[in-house]
Amino acid sequence: MPASPVLDLDLLSPAERSVLRLDGDSVPLGLTDVPLGVPVGPAVRAASLAPATARYDLVVELRGAAWVHGVVPALPDPLTLAVDLLRTGRRSMPIRPPREVRFRPDDTVRLGGVLVTTPLRTAFDLVRLEPEGAGDEVATALLRLAELTPPIAAALAQLHIRCPNKERAIERLAALPV
Repeated sequence: MPASPVLDLDLLSPAERSVLRLDGDSVPLGLTDVPLGVPVGPAVRAASLAPATARYDLVVELRGAAWVHGVVPALPDPLTLAVDLLRTGRRSMPIRPPREVRFRPDDTVRLGGVLVTTPLRTAFDLVRLEPEGAGDEVATALLRLAELTPPIAAALAQLHIRCPNKERAIERLAALPV
């Protein structure tokens, strides 16, 4: 397995990371830093979120996943993470657990060692969970990235297991601009 393109927070103190930034050898990205000159794409953005996801192998979803896929310019705060109940089951966590979701196997992809919802699943969840019109622009960009038309995305969304607001989300996906 190749080395991660992001700096390991366990190996560098905050002072050492500050020196790297001041010397122009690294830049902040996500929850860590990347060495200057590393091309930043979805895998590197995902790897930069490993400090929040690695311990319990959590899934980056919603606008955090949209950031990983490169369709929103800034990492949202707070970052939305989920436990994949079908993959991991319920795990005890010392903190308040994130959302518990039943993802199908093709709803997530591992990028940079981190599980992230696919562009289609991210678009589906955004139009399903955000107020009318709020996630439409991002969802449209995600569908373009996945090379899916709104009618095809809506048809694929029919395959999702039961979830709240599913029918509304399918209607919203179908109505997105091409």
